[in-house]
Amino acid sequence: MAERTVYLYVTEDLINSLGASKGVAYQDFIQTVKNAVSINGICKKASGSMQNPQWRYQRQGYPPYIGYLALFVLAAGTEGDFSSKAYYPRLRELLGEEPTSRPYPHFDQMQTLWKDLEKWANVDKSGELGIFNANITGRLVHVGIPIAQTLLTERELKALPVIFAEAGLEPISLPSERHTASLLVKHGRNYLRRRTLRLLEETSEGDELRHALIERIVDELRTWDGTTEIPSEGRTQVYGVLRLCCKLDSIAKRASFTLRCTTKHEFPENGLILNSNHDSYSCTEQGNGWSSPIRLNDKNIDASQFDWRQGLRMESTDKQWCFKLPASPIRVFVEGRSLGLPGLVEVVRIPKGLPFYLAVQQECCSLLEKWGASSCQGFEKLHIIKGLPTGWHLFKVAAAHSDEIVKSEYPILSFSTSVRLNLEGGVRLDKGNYFFKFAPPKLVLQGGDESVKVYCNGKLLQDKSGEGIYELSPDIPPDTKLEIEAYKGKDIIKSLSLFLVEDFPLITSIKAPSVDSFSSVRKNQYDNSPGVIGALVKGVDCPAFNFNTLLPIQGKQCIVFVGKQPGQVAIYPEESLPIDWYPVWAIAKGSLFDRAMFCGTSLKESEPKLSTCKDKEKLYLWRKMLLDNHKRTLPPIGDIRLNQLWRKFQKEAKRV
Repeated sequence: MAERTVYLYVTEDLINSLGASKGVAYQDFIQTVKNAVSINGICKKASGSMQNPQWRYQRQGYPPYIGYLALFVLAAGTEGDFSSKAYYPRLRELLGEEPTSRPYPHFDQMQTLWKDLEKWANVDKSGELGIFNANITGRLVHVGIPIAQTLLTERELKALPVIFAEAGLEPISLPSERHTASLLVKHGRNYLRRRTLRLLEETSEGDELRHALIERIVDELRTWDGTTEIPSEGRTQVYGVLRLCCKLDSIAKRASFTLRCTTKHEFPENGLILNSNHDSYSCTEQGNGWSSPIRLNDKNIDASQFDWRQGLRMESTDKQWCFKLPASPIRVFVEGRSLGLPGLVEVVRIPKGLPFYLAVQQECCSLLEKWGASSCQGFEKLHIIKGLPTGWHLFKVAAAHSDEIVKSEYPILSFSTSVRLNLEGGVRLDKGNYFFKFAPPKLVLQGGDESVKVYCNGKLLQDKSGEGIYELSPDIPPDTKLEIEAYKGKDIIKSLSLFLVEDFPLITSIKAPSVDSFSSVRKNQYDNSPGVIGALVKGVDCPAFNFNTLLPIQGKQCIVFVGKQPGQVAIYPEESLPIDWYPVWAIAKGSLFDRAMFCGTSLKESEPKLSTCKDKEKLYLWRKMLLDNHKRTLPPIGDIRLNQLWRKFQKEAKRV
């Protein structure tokens, strides 16, 4: 559950299930709320629960207001003769009142409770239950958050992987909202409620609930690794997508098409063997969710031999893996550089204002050429004499500025209408949005344009890539909460938060079996015999760390170890390594230049600290090695923070 977005989803069945052991049910819950306070005072009572001293000052247990928020979510999911946006009538009917649209007093203050729930889930609990976002749905300022919790039922959520698999969706290349909706309607009729299908079929791009629903589904798609349950067979299968790749030779007027697998799931170590139409194909992992080109008889297959309009399915012999080439009369390609691949790579939506290519079946050409003439820049039909399937044509487009003519007929050519701000890459520390400072994530803005600006703790970030990818400054202090906000004008349209961590405590109470020196699980986990759990070693007296072992020292090269206090200096191998202080710098002496290398335990524990030293020779040598008046010493490389620390030491040395 960690790292995934979670919601406060509450239904009548859930309350009945939770209360069964106590002999209470759904109606008892409603009556308890009504008995506790006058109905018009319910929001004031909910706000007052935050003042509980045990919660306000100690943050112990579960939030005391959780029951009130559960009630508000229950109302949002109440079925009846209501419009899709009618919230207050649902809440009033739930509490046994006349279903009018008049809000309860102080309902606007409930946002404070939702924000506190977000803090509890993401900060107090470190995201171990998942990431909770108190996001407002559209312009539904006060009721948008409870409505957002009920957009999908538990049954629908469980069915989404099956729908994704049937629709040929995967998280590496996300389609536009219109295209997503059309695929969900087509493949989800047996799994989604009529209410959900009606929202997806809504054609108005400005419908806020529809927009929020699609965003919710895309959030689930982004975290899906392809694993899908097949209840009828009692097993699971990993689904992925086959993507066309193209090597284009404009001079020879030829195109060469290959196929690759894409999946967010970990590839098998020995690669994949896939079967289709009595042929056996193979590929191996290339990286970032992509396979190598699929091969047949040790040669890359010619993908133009397949029927792109009807699609293709490949399955492993053991039925554990399945990859699909979705059927489509139009295929979109972009330069593969941003994906780390050569040539052109197939994607499932067109980039707004950027170059792309289109492979188009003959029957679609008339409308597309009309669109290209009126709504695109540099729309050009390429004369390809070899490489395309029969009846297909290749177009090059410098930029598309409107999708109005084609978006209804061909949703794959529609623009994305929402802005998404995601974290990509980085090394997480256990759960939640906590990352190691040495490997921070990148911020990826999708669907934005030049009017959208991204800020980190109020400081404007620059998109140096030109592709909506922002990097965090290496100067950010560790253990600082970072508030990332995307602005359009004065409005915040997307936001998220994260922490960069430099030091963390070693967890010694790990509830996992340890293994012995032969990698066998120890039978007695409680004795003090040698054992290891990850990086935690028990029952072994480790020798003192030799700083010399991790440094690129050759032969009898002289190393000067420098500590953080004046006079802490040792020349190796003339002197033994220090045992009463820890070196911060190892300066390797060379014939022309010396090299300063960081060897401290951590940056936080390696700050220079002025103190008195009675040994004048050591004091002089400490100062001399740091000031480096002859400019022999090359500063540390690889991390700007080490350069900053080195300059701090030099500054302190001048004061000695």
